[in-house]
Amino acid sequence: MRIAVFQPPYPAAETGSSAEECLRWMVSGLDGLEPGQHDLVLLPEYASAAGLNDGDSVREFAECQGADFLRAVGEAARRLGCLIALSGPVRSGRRWFNRSLAFDAGGEIACSYDKVHLTGVERDDLGLTAGAKPTVFGYAGIRICFATCFDLYFPEHFEALAAQRADLVLCPSYQRSESSGRIRLVAQARALDSGVYLLRSSYAMGTSKVGGHSLVATPAGELLADAGEEACILTAEIDPGRKFVKPASHGRHPVEHRVLIEAHRRPAVYRPHGERAHLLKEAPFPHLCAHRGLSQACPENTLPAFAAAIASGVHEIEFDLWTSRDGIPVVCHDESVDRTTNGRGKVAELLWDDIQGLDAGIRFGEAWRGVRVPRVEEVLEITDGLVGLNVHIKDPGPDGSILRRVCDLLTEYGLTDTAYLALGAESSLQIALDYAPEVRRGCLVRQADPWQSIAIAERYGCRRIQFPREVTQPQIRRAHDAGLICNLFWSDEPEEALRYVRDGIDVILTNCAHTLIAAGLPRLERCPAREDGPATGYPGGLNSRG
Repeated sequence: MRIAVFQPPYPAAETGSSAEECLRWMVSGLDGLEPGQHDLVLLPEYASAAGLNDGDSVREFAECQGADFLRAVGEAARRLGCLIALSGPVRSGRRWFNRSLAFDAGGEIACSYDKVHLTGVERDDLGLTAGAKPTVFGYAGIRICFATCFDLYFPEHFEALAAQRADLVLCPSYQRSESSGRIRLVAQARALDSGVYLLRSSYAMGTSKVGGHSLVATPAGELLADAGEEACILTAEIDPGRKFVKPASHGRHPVEHRVLIEAHRRPAVYRPHGERAHLLKEAPFPHLCAHRGLSQACPENTLPAFAAAIASGVHEIEFDLWTSRDGIPVVCHDESVDRTTNGRGKVAELLWDDIQGLDAGIRFGEAWRGVRVPRVEEVLEITDGLVGLNVHIKDPGPDGSILRRVCDLLTEYGLTDTAYLALGAESSLQIALDYAPEVRRGCLVRQADPWQSIAIAERYGCRRIQFPREVTQPQIRRAHDAGLICNLFWSDEPEEALRYVRDGIDVILTNCAHTLIAAGLPRLERCPAREDGPATGYPGGLNSRG
């Protein structure tokens, strides 16, 4: 593929006339190209309104001279028989976007992309609206996409493009103050990360220190071409289908770099889990924990019950695990399926294939017919870090095999910061402590004797303790002195729940979280407070332990 990357002189006067001069430079450059000479031409960001800084001037220029320029670009694409791409302000309805456009060899728009990551100036001063998604389009057998200027700083953006199997990333840019060294470094890193060729077009600023340096970076993270700081048209030839191949590790077989990275990625431990975990950890107590999900309104321990609990605003959900005959962790409260399904038999004596064919909704009402018994992985997938998990393991499995399997799953799904194991036997606490000390433990041992239960919780390094309804304030204070978060099993009445909170309880297990929230108990605020907005928390500060 033969490419041309434009680097026009920046209209330093920042006036309408200097912007028009910049347009003439680019049009002259396009006029100087011959048909069949190039397959792709890239122009910079704000190509249709360069050098203008206030919203009114940008919009007025874009709809007049800028619109004429875009028509000229379309005509040039048709004359040259190639793809021409650029970025500029475009109105859509009543909103304005920083829109990247690709004109095909027929002069038609082959793709448009609205810049996802706007700078503060674009959002606040120019009044632009951010785009909603990265976009990849096919052209001449190549998958092409955009990362417009500020997008270059976001590795997640490039991960999204790589996930759509991009071959070539176009970066129309407007970086007038960024150092040339960082421009090259970031561009090369993004090309390497995503396994693509990356083309960047920007403006010559008349200095080697900032701006300029339109470039071509390869999938190997190498710099194929660099325009330097002077106004010019950079040309190069690339093969977007060619990928970077390297040894999988020392002495191992060669593999495409991006394939290697993709095979070892751990998406569950990256964003948004980190933000969600932070919100959960920072949410002030008291918390509400939906016992078996929103079990008063939905069939208990089912996916609808957990989804409804999340929607109601709980901080945690609680669910129970038994082990099927073939070793699958099954979400069910009772030892048998008799009470909650249309089947019969103990979970431990049934195969998973038989269990998943049972109806776990019909006993709750005809409207719930067809709801199934879930396995633990399904719960981890639908909760996806949105709430804390109180995982009550009723059956640790032979030699603790299921308990260890659950620890592995919580680690695999990146949930060790927001989940804990609720265990009712000292042997289970010991297995969990020995196998995965980083997975948090909640003590349910000797609940009828809170003083003994506190001692056991300390012995096994628990983070939580679950108290019965008869718990006293001195027992709660002693648990707090030991650094324990205090759960209560259980309360469904608002006034009663508030009394427990005033006594120092941190987490209320409840079957009707929606009722307690409607009565004024706190819900989880899933969106962090804006810098200019109020902090989240519970009015009145009943319990501020964090």
